[in-house]
Amino acid sequence: MDFAHMLRDLEQACGDFQDSSTRAAAEKHLQEFGKRPDAIAAGKYVLANSSIPTAKFFALRGIKESAIASFAVLGLGDALRLRDDLFQLACSSSQSLESFVLDSLCWVVAVITKRAWVESSEQQRSAFIQTLCQDILRHSLPSIGILVATYLIDEMAGGSKCSEFSLPWEFHYSCKVSFENTHMARLFEAALKVLHHKLQKSLELRNVPPSSGHTIAYERRSALHIADRVLNWSFTFRDASHAVATSFGHSRSSTAGRSSASRGASKQNSDDADDSDDGGNSGMAILDTEDQNRTPLFPQQWQSLLLDNDVLNLFFSIYEATVSDQMHAFFSPGSSHIALQCMIQISGLRGKGLFASDGGDSARAMYAQVIMRKQIHMIRHVCALDLASDSSEDIVVATTQMIRRFIEAQLDEQPFTVVAGQRLRPLALLVAGVPETLEYFNETSKFICSLLQAAAGILKSEGANFVDDDFSDVDNYFVMQAFDELATAWSAVIDEINEWAYLDKVEAKSSVVNGQIDSHSVLASFTQFLTATAYMIRSQYIQLRMVMCEDDVLASDSRSETATIDQGLLEKDYVVYEDQLQFFALLARLDIRASVGHLHESLHSRCAALQSEFDESNGRGSQRTIDLLHEQIHWIVLMIGYTLADSGTSERVLIPGPVTEYSAACTSTEQDHVVQAILSLLRLLQLELVSPSSALAAYASPLLAETLLWALRRVVPVYVLFDHSDYGEVSRSIAAAFGNGAEGGNGANVIGGILGLVRPAFELWISEEDVLQMCIDMLLAFSQRPSIAQAITESSLFAPLMQYLVSNMHRFPEATHSSAIEALAMLCCHSSSIEHERSFAELKALILDGFSRIAAQSQDPRTTIRVLDGLDMMDGMLSAANFRNMDMIFDLLFEMQPIFEQLLSAYASDDCIPRKVIQAIESACRYLDISSLAGNEHMLRLSHNIRSILHLYQKTHQSQVITGQANAADVESLGEVTALISAMSYLVRNEMGFAPNEASPSMCRQVSDDFGETEVFGLYCIHTTTVPSQLLTPNVLRAYMQLLSDMVQYRTPSLIRWLPVQTWRSIFDILVDGVDNNIYDVGRRTYEVVGKLGAFIKINGLGVVSEELGQLFRHGVQGLLSKLLRSLLFSAFDAELVESAGAALVTLGLIDPDYLRSCFGELFKQSDSTVFADRLLATFSKLNAELESNDAVRTFLNSAGPIPDPIDSASLRESLFEFLISTRAVLRVK
Repeated sequence: MDFAHMLRDLEQACGDFQDSSTRAAAEKHLQEFGKRPDAIAAGKYVLANSSIPTAKFFALRGIKESAIASFAVLGLGDALRLRDDLFQLACSSSQSLESFVLDSLCWVVAVITKRAWVESSEQQRSAFIQTLCQDILRHSLPSIGILVATYLIDEMAGGSKCSEFSLPWEFHYSCKVSFENTHMARLFEAALKVLHHKLQKSLELRNVPPSSGHTIAYERRSALHIADRVLNWSFTFRDASHAVATSFGHSRSSTAGRSSASRGASKQNSDDADDSDDGGNSGMAILDTEDQNRTPLFPQQWQSLLLDNDVLNLFFSIYEATVSDQMHAFFSPGSSHIALQCMIQISGLRGKGLFASDGGDSARAMYAQVIMRKQIHMIRHVCALDLASDSSEDIVVATTQMIRRFIEAQLDEQPFTVVAGQRLRPLALLVAGVPETLEYFNETSKFICSLLQAAAGILKSEGANFVDDDFSDVDNYFVMQAFDELATAWSAVIDEINEWAYLDKVEAKSSVVNGQIDSHSVLASFTQFLTATAYMIRSQYIQLRMVMCEDDVLASDSRSETATIDQGLLEKDYVVYEDQLQFFALLARLDIRASVGHLHESLHSRCAALQSEFDESNGRGSQRTIDLLHEQIHWIVLMIGYTLADSGTSERVLIPGPVTEYSAACTSTEQDHVVQAILSLLRLLQLELVSPSSALAAYASPLLAETLLWALRRVVPVYVLFDHSDYGEVSRSIAAAFGNGAEGGNGANVIGGILGLVRPAFELWISEEDVLQMCIDMLLAFSQRPSIAQAITESSLFAPLMQYLVSNMHRFPEATHSSAIEALAMLCCHSSSIEHERSFAELKALILDGFSRIAAQSQDPRTTIRVLDGLDMMDGMLSAANFRNMDMIFDLLFEMQPIFEQLLSAYASDDCIPRKVIQAIESACRYLDISSLAGNEHMLRLSHNIRSILHLYQKTHQSQVITGQANAADVESLGEVTALISAMSYLVRNEMGFAPNEASPSMCRQVSDDFGETEVFGLYCIHTTTVPSQLLTPNVLRAYMQLLSDMVQYRTPSLIRWLPVQTWRSIFDILVDGVDNNIYDVGRRTYEVVGKLGAFIKINGLGVVSEELGQLFRHGVQGLLSKLLRSLLFSAFDAELVESAGAALVTLGLIDPDYLRSCFGELFKQSDSTVFADRLLATFSKLNAELESNDAVRTFLNSAGPIPDPIDSASLRESLFEFLISTRAVLRVK
């Protein structure tokens, strides 16, 4: 072979690659270099003779591709010699090769090492690792050992950085297990020695200024990179769940809130981000966001290395040295960031294996002591910086992540120590066993306060303009993101304390045994400490919010109109800042007396100032002062609301324990700040709700009015007219202020007072949708508490209020009508029978009035608006259905039947009204209790009515699909499809007698056919009024699979009898798409449907069906069987779905065993290797034998009944997992 000619061609191609006109042809030539039969020899020639770096780069890539593809021909000996030659070339030419060529050379060495790893002896592996360690310890620059080691770790870890070897997963798994068990620690230890050497050298020469011509210690890869990779390594495990996780690879993430977890995750490993692919994250199949932000679990053999004091101190010392090394004489640029990432990982070491030490907790305590000392030093260093400076972001965010990582890891670990027969609480171990604990938490609390002070300082300085320009709000600046991080960690501490206190109170016994730790006294002392620190944090947070209010008001004139609109598009403050407000509430409940007293005093003083502004100027007060007071009161009310009550409106939301304990200790109602704070909210709302004709109306704040109504919605259902049986002892002041009148309480008067404020709120804010909606939401919350609802209906103010709302409904924003009808209908249920009927008649007349002009003026836009409003109100009435008004609403629904049909006919070409009709039917199927209907006659009437509506809907919408008029991608159209699907799903589940969110009951339940024809027609209607792309939209597909699962469970005979062939064909197509769908719920429901349908076919058969339908079912079963088998064996698969998918596969295999055997036969043909075929045959044979002897399979085959139960998937778990792991280890390649 003329290598000289080859070299000229390669260099020419490299030159042509730089020219856009010849790049395509040159790229093709370069890519084909690795396919040459002599690529390795040619590549060596290029490396030895070419002077063009790009040519060497492509030569190395060709060597790598050839070494992988022809490894069997090359042989182990030649492969290792090639690896060693390239390694020696890298060592000898490290100073002359360009950095990207040297990187590529070291990468090829690592790739060949991994490819030969399994075939190599342990002696050969150890020898090469020893060579790398020796080179690392030479401290040369650049270090070839470090470069190769980092690439080797990447290759062994898997993921997106792992090269394609076209080898089974078993190969990669074996390499990883061998590497992490025996060799990785040696590389880590060598890296630590290098880091220690650099640290010592930098400390010795730190006072010696570098010469003017010094060389920057630039390293493409350094020992810190090795440490960072090892500390982020995800270890393999021997238990089955982790083995399956390693074999499979889908991950499902949850949506994060406002916390900085996602921000921290994005910054972590930013230097060498590893975006794992479907199997590459070394074994975590289902990985939530919390696990992604935790230090990996290290096995016990790493204990002596990781828990060594020198090692724990090393990374903190290195960071300090990198910061001091401004001229980069010892550490390359970027080293400080990597050191920070290592410190974060070190701070979160966890796991019983790592800390196991003869059943004690000495190792954990020693580790905690070291980390606390170093973090205390870090916190003090950070607090001395200018926290508002953008240059402080990295260290501030990293420090907060270290603290959170350490605290959460410690709280998650249950100590080994047992005191008085009980495991010691994690915090008890820290407080009693680590002297620095109180100092650590004290410094952390100061850090939190410093962050809040820094945020306030930004607002008071010119930096606020910079923050607003870049982040739109100081809450989005890194300082507040860091605060959110620490607030999460501190909340975990308070939650642990609360749980500890509860258990300590329940046990009610001393934990002192033979001089051991006194858990009770430790709890008391630490709680006292937390209470003191909580005061500081609370005060700083309140101060920050008050400063933010000043900034908002002062800058309101200069801010652009667009910015104001953007703020309006955001969610409400009580939603956006929920995490911060909940944190504030946790802090406040540590000392209710001081916190609520402070909040009440702040509220009272500002209310007095607001009243003064209103009074002395008689409507001519300072708008800016009033706006500031409104904004500050708004935040104080939010804090009071979160402190006094938890979220939720159900009867089970109780007064928080600390509140009841504090209130019980108060001697009078006047001294009870909790009671006074709630009453102040009522007085403030009364102050704000001035007459619309008053000059003060121009100064009223809709934001504050809405916030006050929100606070009442949250607090009143918990405190007013409470149930004494929910509490062991109730405060006298709370009972007197808010209790039942029969027991001397004033609760009914409080409810009457609130009721008296509803009409003024509607009159003043008649055009403010948010305020009115919150007022209605408050009434809805009241209606869910029977005692409050009863007091409302008994009040003399209720009837006039209802009359006002009904008669003026047309004046209120249309978006509020539905919920207003729902609230009024629910409240009316608690009045007397006569009053209930009268009130319901008023609401019914209001709804029907919207449809009075259809016949004469159907095309009038005003009539259309009235119709839409009437349908919305009907939807609200249906949502209010309960056992008290169920018969009335059924009668109204029957009366609406001809109106619905008339609307579908008159507005067939309209987009909105048919959609609203379907949504009304959905609500009827969801909220009405079919079992409450008296007799089959009424059930059949309801079924017939729904089917008639669907017939009309299908008639008009099918033509739109046929003519192509349907807009498949339109959001509202997709919502209409979802509503139609949900209506049928609710109808099925309603008929079966269980709630929409409940799991399906036993399939042995007998079902009638009263609704069967309607439900089957509904499914047919779905398929004929939609295009396939609509049903495959994620949200629609979720709802569809839910419906199909219920229909197959209860209506399989009806489906087979009534559904046409074309609809069944569409169903099978969707089921095939659902198999291996990346949406978890879709996949889970798909396997449920396949399992249920397969069970019916196997046990009962199809019966007498047309030849076309029978053939469709045979092909459908085979298509599903093929797709399921391929997905389970080859695709990235969620381990949680293995059982249901495997049960579906087994069921289909029982239906058509011959086709299943043919699918297995196709797998045997994938390789000419007899070893490959023998291994697959062995795994299949073992699975088949286990299935034949499986009790659940035998029970299934012997079952009978109209709708048989599917195979119990749990009984197949062990067999399926073993089969899939063994098979995928052979079939899955990378």
